[in-house]
Amino acid sequence: MYYKIWYLAIFLIIFINTNLVAETNGAKKYNEFIQRELDMDKSDTPKNILVGSIIGGGRHLSPMLEICKILVDRGYNVTLVAPGNFTATSTLYHSIPQIITDIRKDDYVSLEMRKTLFEEYDIKNWAIRMRMINHKYKYTKYFNDYLQAYKEIKPDLFFCDYIANEPCFDLAWKLKKPVVGFTSGTTYFTHPPPIRSDPRMGRGCHVSMENESFYNRFICAVVQPLRVIWAFRDNLNDINALRAEVGISKYYDYRGRTNTLFLLDNFFGFEIPSAWPPLIQEIGPILSDTFPNLSSDLDLFLSTHPRTMYISLGTNLFTTPENYAIILQSALELINRNILDGVIWATVRFNVSELPTTIAISNGDIVSTLNIINNLHPHLYITNHGGVGSGQESMYTATPMLVLPIALDQPGNAERLELTGMALKLSKLDLKVVDIISKVVRLLNEESFKMNAKRMQVLAKFNSKRKYRGADLIEIMLNLAKYDGSRNENGELEVDIETLLRSWITPNSRMGFIRGNYLDVFGAAFIIALTLIISFGYGFYKIIRFVFKRWSLRSRNPRESSLKHKNE
Repeated sequence: MYYKIWYLAIFLIIFINTNLVAETNGAKKYNEFIQRELDMDKSDTPKNILVGSIIGGGRHLSPMLEICKILVDRGYNVTLVAPGNFTATSTLYHSIPQIITDIRKDDYVSLEMRKTLFEEYDIKNWAIRMRMINHKYKYTKYFNDYLQAYKEIKPDLFFCDYIANEPCFDLAWKLKKPVVGFTSGTTYFTHPPPIRSDPRMGRGCHVSMENESFYNRFICAVVQPLRVIWAFRDNLNDINALRAEVGISKYYDYRGRTNTLFLLDNFFGFEIPSAWPPLIQEIGPILSDTFPNLSSDLDLFLSTHPRTMYISLGTNLFTTPENYAIILQSALELINRNILDGVIWATVRFNVSELPTTIAISNGDIVSTLNIINNLHPHLYITNHGGVGSGQESMYTATPMLVLPIALDQPGNAERLELTGMALKLSKLDLKVVDIISKVVRLLNEESFKMNAKRMQVLAKFNSKRKYRGADLIEIMLNLAKYDGSRNENGELEVDIETLLRSWITPNSRMGFIRGNYLDVFGAAFIIALTLIISFGYGFYKIIRFVFKRWSLRSRNPRESSLKHKNE
């Protein structure tokens, strides 16, 4: 009886499937394919986004606004809250409205800042630098600036530049709004795996610890992280005191509120490979699809100087007057020796008064520094606008690089570039003309640098498409908020960030350090294994001892019998 039922069931399944196939084949006569629905209904999706930055400047804002341009095209409303009149003076992002928090002030001339930039950069300097940026008045001021902007534009999501920007993250958490962080490097906001470190951790610490000694690996993985916590204690205490004043709960991680979705302006091949948690999403290198045209003067200079070196030391950092003089002399020597025929120097923070009035080169010529600055030298072109993200742009264009790291993330990035095989590194503490010239010659003549640059170009070009992934992730946050959030008495959408991020938060982060890393399970397994090993070992020892005693007793008995027989 049962087998008949099974046959009937099998027959019905076959019959139904056959009919489905027949119906599908029939449908193909009328429509070969059915279009997959690509668009989503966003009619009730929260649309307002606040972009916040305390540092400002092109390196921090341009990649974020590049993502925001995509979001604007998709119908979202974006407002920038940052110092300086950035978007109004930008040719690429002028359509994005900005609330100006203050005029960017040059806080780099202080004695402490000059020490930080001119001396060896380490944990102590790093902590001093961050405390200067996060000075007491700034937390309260920027918190109130963001709060005022919130009241004006009613953002549904905060998009926060990570560096020294605790007020942006804190306000978002207080208001129960979705928040997405943005950064170009991981050292700041997450503990790297032991195989990765950073030069600012101290001597012997590098972006890759693969070939380092046991001593260096121990110091960089155990000792130096503890020094970082100790060095940042005052900064953390300052911020927590100010948090209490504005009704924000204290937070005891010097890295800030890291349980947040972060967009990382970096990419595999340049960054040391690591298994990042889902909350860290690599979307770099973020580059604009269009760039402002060259000025007629610069275009003419490049057309008449095919072998040109471009010098840019970054938007915010600077080096010693002595180093500037050495770089200038090196540029003149490279031209004089016909190694190069032109040099373009983007002098963003160039103080002419600190330079020598003349530069002497090896052929006996004396060149006026003032003439160079005023673009009166036929083979040097000075401009006061440096390229944004010049390292990423160089990889994208397969251009070998000579890098001079000064502070912050630059030493780590210099090591990464050197590891790619397309760059050589200089030392700000031991800068020499002969070293610069010899390394420029190597970069120009050794084929390996050009080949490695082309290899990096492949990675940079393919990965540069991922900025759309960054926009998608922000859209996901906004679209999920309407399902996971609730409206308060004012009709404003509020979310539980832990619930909103459950798609990205790994279970181990909720289980605690011991359970999350299965230390209890592995510890129990170790104890069981050790107990068994000791038990078997002890049992084996007892057996051996028993056998040995029996053997000794037997070997002794014949001798005793023999002696007894002789005595008789």
